[in-house]
Amino acid sequence: MDEKILQRRLKKLTIYVIIIGIATIIAGGLMAESSQRMIRENIDIRLENVTEQYRINLNRRLYADIQTLNTLAAFFSFSDMDTYSFAQGLLESNSHNNYIRMAYYGRSGVGIRVMLDSRIEMDVEVDSLNEDVAKTIRGAWEGQAGISRIYNDRNLDEEVFAYAVPVYAGDEVIGALAASLSTDVFEAMLEDKTPLNDQGYVHMVSDSGKILIRSKDQLIDAEVSSIYDGDYISDSEKERVRAALAAGQVCFTNLTYEGQEYPVYLEPMGINGWYLFCVQTAHVEGNVIYRLIMVNRTVVSVILILLMLFIIFGYRMLRKSNKRLIRLAYYDPLTGAYNLDRFTQEVSGKVEDSREYSLIALNVRQFKFINEIFGNRQADRLLRHIKSVIASHVQEGEYFCRGSADMFYIFLWETDRERIKIRMESIFSSIDSYAISNNRDYHVQMYCGVVVGTDVDEDAPSLEKSMVHVMFALDTARTSAKDRVWFYDTRLHEDEKLENYVGTHMRQALEDKEFKLYLQPKMDLRAGKIGGAEALVRWITGSGRTIYPGQFIPLFEKNGFCVDLDMYMVDQVCRQIREWIDAGVPPIPLSVNQSKLLFYEADYIDNMKRIIQKYDIPARLVTLEILEGLAMENVDVLNEKIARLKEIGFRISMDDFGSGYSSLNTLASLKIDELKLDRVFLMRIGSSRAEDMRQKVIMSEIVDLTKKLDMTTVVEGVETQENEDLIRKLDCDYGQGYYYSRPIRAEAFTEKYILDGEES
Repeated sequence: MDEKILQRRLKKLTIYVIIIGIATIIAGGLMAESSQRMIRENIDIRLENVTEQYRINLNRRLYADIQTLNTLAAFFSFSDMDTYSFAQGLLESNSHNNYIRMAYYGRSGVGIRVMLDSRIEMDVEVDSLNEDVAKTIRGAWEGQAGISRIYNDRNLDEEVFAYAVPVYAGDEVIGALAASLSTDVFEAMLEDKTPLNDQGYVHMVSDSGKILIRSKDQLIDAEVSSIYDGDYISDSEKERVRAALAAGQVCFTNLTYEGQEYPVYLEPMGINGWYLFCVQTAHVEGNVIYRLIMVNRTVVSVILILLMLFIIFGYRMLRKSNKRLIRLAYYDPLTGAYNLDRFTQEVSGKVEDSREYSLIALNVRQFKFINEIFGNRQADRLLRHIKSVIASHVQEGEYFCRGSADMFYIFLWETDRERIKIRMESIFSSIDSYAISNNRDYHVQMYCGVVVGTDVDEDAPSLEKSMVHVMFALDTARTSAKDRVWFYDTRLHEDEKLENYVGTHMRQALEDKEFKLYLQPKMDLRAGKIGGAEALVRWITGSGRTIYPGQFIPLFEKNGFCVDLDMYMVDQVCRQIREWIDAGVPPIPLSVNQSKLLFYEADYIDNMKRIIQKYDIPARLVTLEILEGLAMENVDVLNEKIARLKEIGFRISMDDFGSGYSSLNTLASLKIDELKLDRVFLMRIGSSRAEDMRQKVIMSEIVDLTKKLDMTTVVEGVETQENEDLIRKLDCDYGQGYYYSRPIRAEAFTEKYILDGEES
């Protein structure tokens, strides 16, 4: 070949290699810059989300403490207690909440303070306290609950802060209830590296840059008191950060430690100028990738093909890293399904734009039982199987996610109820066939709540509202014995509104005395006349609407308000007996229900004694009705309380015997005075001749047993003459039911059974 031609080809080849090399280096540089930017953007997003989670957790703790103090403030009756008793009550409250100190300061500026070690300090002046604590207490006097700044307590030699909430007497603020807490609680929460995947640190700083609480493992040296000290942040960045913190804004910056830069995110907590200072050390991984790409770009000048391979390899690594970050942020780690955040992002706009959808929440029935019996590993396998089944049943454009535990949400473009039910039953069928471990006899049972967009009459539909509705439907499905698919409808909407009304008005209703005393007579079967009555409650609102116990008692049992209502009803019963005595008519015994929560209140016995003394009535006229379930927990403790109540004079009755898993052992174990047979006994009689005989034998044996145990018997659900003839024949003591009377207002009861009975 001609040398000139060879030279020209070699020259061309060289030029091509140079051009390709330069293009590759430029491309590598651009890719390196793009990679660095993408890594930083992903890390910034994750850093912002993680910091927000810490902020939410800290604020929840602060809000919970404020709520606890508000609750305590509401329960203290300052006017009825002498100073020593009040101090003891404050000390008892503090022992349950583990505050360093608790104190009450009247508006006079003098208060009582108790310590965790049970010391009590009297006549403590607010002016002698830390200035910021005193300011917080004065704010509480003005009706504002508050949190002080963090300060060093010289007596305890540790960093603390204080809460203060107003204490009311009626509508007037009479003082402030305060509590001090060590910053150790914040430090423990900041030490939890789970949200950061052990790839970062979180400190709490003030808006002036002072480090208030720091993680034990940290990049900033322990002797440094401010983020502006030293060379951790450049001078230009310090000015920018100062301006952002002074304005109460969020801020991204970088921290330099041992020559390495780390991304930092500062987010205000919205309290006292406190900021969360979150450092993400995962940025080191991004720098490693970046350096790898830079090294590959240098090597390309020597071996072009190898460099390009390295560039491709680096790019793939970057994509993999990016996918991993996205998976952590938007996918459930156990099942691989969308998490709730991603589901919300995908579905929110669709719910707002169209009503032609359905939102479904589904659960595994008795999932806790599966965890306990078969173990967490098998339960996790079941959850992964459920995810696979749902994924195979949803269509293009439809979404699903795993919310938490065994909760899954599905978004379907369906509005036809029958079609939705068919699709869900198909999903359930595939899940039901799953074999947990080798136990093929155990069938997984699912249930779900469904809200159809076209069934919800709302001006501004949103996913958040639909979530509330679907959870209400799910709760209804949970209690349904046969319907596994429950649709949210008008009735459920009314139930939802009623539940919301009950939850938000219950305390005001108690103050306004909207809970009315109703009485249902108990007939003495031997004497043939009234022998007592059971106190029942009806909620009659100011507008005249009647809310029945079945509509509010279950909610009260869940939120604990049944304790207040039960004590109110005891008070009303004693008041009624007092009125009869004052009217000069012989009173009859009244029975009143007592919930489990109330029965185990620490001051329950004392409160019962106080009410009896308040109305000056014989305690023997009051029968306290308890449920058999109380005995299932601790018979000895229950008997001890029963004995103390009987010493006062109360009679004790077991209500609804036979409605659940009644046991004759219960009768032998409990020292009660009366047994109430549930209406289920009489309801079962008449279903068949053979069953009639068995029920009669059982009732007869129970009545005989109660007589041997020196108990009286009350049979509920007496609705016919035949019912009464039967229980008379069985020699029962009392009958109660609609055959005699429905529950009626206490005033009407007095007129019909007390005054008329007296005249006759």
